[in-house]
Amino acid sequence: MQILEVKDLKYKYDKYDDSLGYALDGVSFFIEEGTINALIGKSGSGKSTLISHLNGLYKADSGEIFYKNNNIYDKGFDLTKLRFSCGIVFQYAEYQLFSETVIDDVAFGAIKKGLNKEEAYEKANEVLKLLDILHLKNESPFNLSGGEKRKVAFAGVIVMEPDILIFDEPDAGLDPISKINFYELIKKLNHDFNTTIIFITHNLDDVIEYADNVIILNEGKVLIEGKPYEVLSNEPVMNKANLEMPTSIKIYNKINNMNYRLDKTRIKFDDLVKQLTNLN
Repeated sequence: MQILEVKDLKYKYDKYDDSLGYALDGVSFFIEEGTINALIGKSGSGKSTLISHLNGLYKADSGEIFYKNNNIYDKGFDLTKLRFSCGIVFQYAEYQLFSETVIDDVAFGAIKKGLNKEEAYEKANEVLKLLDILHLKNESPFNLSGGEKRKVAFAGVIVMEPDILIFDEPDAGLDPISKINFYELIKKLNHDFNTTIIFITHNLDDVIEYADNVIILNEGKVLIEGKPYEVLSNEPVMNKANLEMPTSIKIYNKINNMNYRLDKTRIKFDDLVKQLTNLN
C-alpha cells in the first residue's frame, strides 16, 4: 500500500525572481507503507526542501502530495493531523527543543496530540527509556551534547507515534557506536510498529545496509529510484549525480571481475563477508 505519493511537485523559493531556478522541478515518486527509504543527492539537490513539503511545512507552487490517498492540498485537509502522522527530525536538533526539561519537551507533542498530562508523561518516559536517555529526563535540553539533543528531538517525534518518520542527516556528528545504535532503533521501529522511514544521508554505505529503496535527487529532479543495489551500481547515473559508489558495491564489482560470482542481492556488509569467506 502506498502511504505517500508525490506528483509533479514544483517549488521555487522566490517565485517572482525569474533568475532563480526551481528548487524542486517536477518531482514524482511514491513511498510504500512499512518500508525504509533513503533520499540522497549532492548538496543543493533539493532533499531538505522536499522533506519540508511532505508534511505541509512548505506548500508547492504546483503538483500534488497524497497521504494515504488523500491530497494534502485539498480544501479541508487537516495539516495538523498530518504533522502528527508524518514526523520530521531535522539535522539541527536544537531548533526543535524549547522546554526547560527534557521530559517536558518530549511530553509536549503527546499532549498536543490529545493525551492527558499523566498519559503524556508516562508515554514520554517510555520513549526516553527506549532511547536510553531516561537519566536525562530532568536535565535542560540546552545543556546536552549534540548527540543527546538529537535523541531528545527524536523522542519528541516518536512520542506522537507517527506513521512516517523522516530524518535529515540523522547520523551527522554521531560516533560509530551511536550511529549503529540509531539505525538499529530505526529498524526496530520499522519492524515492530510498521513505521515507514525516510532518511537523508550522504553515507551511501548506510543506504546499502539499511534502506529498502533509494531515491536520488539531482538539480531538483528525481534522477532515479529503486532498490539500493540497482540504483547505486548504475555508474552513469552515479556519475551524473556526482556520487561515489558504496564500498560494498566496489568490492562486489572487483570480485566479480576476477571471475567469481557473488549474489548481488546479498551485499550488506555481513552478507558480503560471508560470501567472501565461502569463495573457493
